[in-house]
Amino acid sequence: MKAKYALIALLAITFWGCDDNTAGLGLGMFPGSDQNINGKLSTFDVTTESVHAGKIYAMTNVGYVGKFTDETFGTYQAGFLAQLNCPTGMTFPGVYDGTALDEKKKATRVMVDEEGLGDDVKPIYNTDNENDPNRKLIGNIHTIELYLWYSSYFGDSLTACRLSVYELGEAEEELNQENAYYTDIEPEKFYNPKNLLGTKAYTAVDLSVKDSIRKLSTYVPSVHVSFKQDAAIEIGTKIIQKANKSGINFDDKTFREIFKGIYVKSDYGDGTVLYINQAQMNVVYKCYAVDTLTGVKLKKKVLEEGDTEYKDSTYYGYRTFTTTREVIQANQLQNDKVAIQNCINNPEWTYLKSPAGIFTQLTLPVSQIAEKLQGDTLNAVKLGIPIYNETSDKKFGMSTPKNVLLIRKKYKDSFFKDNQLSDGITSSLFNPTTSFTQYTFNNITQMINDCLADGEREEAEKKLKNGGTITLQITNSEGETDTQVVHDIEEWEKYSDWNKFILIPVLVTTDASSSNSYYGSSSNVISIQHDLKPGYARLKGGTNATNTSLPKEEQDKYKLKLEVVSTNFGTKSK
Repeated sequence: MKAKYALIALLAITFWGCDDNTAGLGLGMFPGSDQNINGKLSTFDVTTESVHAGKIYAMTNVGYVGKFTDETFGTYQAGFLAQLNCPTGMTFPGVYDGTALDEKKKATRVMVDEEGLGDDVKPIYNTDNENDPNRKLIGNIHTIELYLWYSSYFGDSLTACRLSVYELGEAEEELNQENAYYTDIEPEKFYNPKNLLGTKAYTAVDLSVKDSIRKLSTYVPSVHVSFKQDAAIEIGTKIIQKANKSGINFDDKTFREIFKGIYVKSDYGDGTVLYINQAQMNVVYKCYAVDTLTGVKLKKKVLEEGDTEYKDSTYYGYRTFTTTREVIQANQLQNDKVAIQNCINNPEWTYLKSPAGIFTQLTLPVSQIAEKLQGDTLNAVKLGIPIYNETSDKKFGMSTPKNVLLIRKKYKDSFFKDNQLSDGITSSLFNPTTSFTQYTFNNITQMINDCLADGEREEAEKKLKNGGTITLQITNSEGETDTQVVHDIEEWEKYSDWNKFILIPVLVTTDASSSNSYYGSSSNVISIQHDLKPGYARLKGGTNATNTSLPKEEQDKYKLKLEVVSTNFGTKSK
């Protein structure tokens, strides 16, 4: 019996070079009881079409902001909404009371008292009621600064751009951890345009920074936005008052009672999209420099012009609130609807266009495989999707998506919403290690078996028997939801999602590589998300494959091939 499985394994490894005429090669070497094994390679047609990506679930810690116009796909514009994380137990320094020694008699940071306020900071009291006898100074606010850190960008490094930052709140809705947010999110429902925090003009490469600095491995560029003074004072006062009242109980929940988050909007410039890795908000206050031993504030060593006494030595400190995976970051992505539709209408090939632009839908011949290979065991099913070379001389051409996910259409939304990983049953991941000219899925056997095992087709066949009908919810070629009434199983297969698969560009995250003396280095996939960076590919296929007005020979040029290796242990395939 071991010989049987050796043969099956050999067929699965070498079947790309075999055909029906060579499938039984070598059978004469096995004992007579094993010579009834029938191994063969079968080929089936696969048809494809471009479809609207529609709204996609974008759980990501990267914020996209900017605008870019492409001659093929039109204008793409991005902005994002984000909450900021407040670490539990965050506190602000107290106000100087004669010493800066803590309970362990060590010097600690302290904010200035009434004498040290000056004109550059605004005092903050525990209450806004000036007549309250318990009113006391609890801190001060100098300014609030926002840093949008980015490690990469798409487009022109020197295009003049501008972004605006708004405070979330005073609107119809609030960001909620219980909700799933998609790329069609409407920012207008989450912020009031009057709550502008600040604006900033920028270029992706900041030439005001020296080359020697920009070339350092530790250098990370950012867009620095200083909040308007009135906004900084109002927000800073609320934060420090709330922190003082809450003490060590100051956390995300209490923080978001007073600050809902930010909306970053691109409002000028066309040619650059920034990939923001982290937004960092610094609440800046003024402190005394104190003696580390006595805790007494220090004096400046130099008299300032016009002064007769040495002033206290001061500096600025800050507390930081950042975007993290624990809080919501929702990207709004807009594509040119007319340009996207024109691409989808092209019948001679299909597209992959990220972000949230175009996916390729494949119809796999699941029923034909079941009928032709009934009684056989599927050993390997291979699908290749050739990529057309691009000869465009675009100055800022989009790259071909490297990682793509082939997934059953019925699971494409829940997969990303539930943060799932590819299991080889409902989805398969293409993740090349070298250059590639096609997206190749070497074995999607379990995906075919999953279709055959879910019982959907059998259930539909029962309902349609004896003149019954089924009403299906479908998405038409314009990306709109529609209904389709089907009367027979062939119509049902044409319009249902049962045998439909979607090819989606994805961003794959892996853990740190681990070395092994025998197998070399390896890494594990820990996250698969929608790829929200601009990219595209033009693929072999298209709706000409099913255009009955064309000759069959012409239709066949647009069909892909699915190669199936199967074995039969003495039973006859139908």
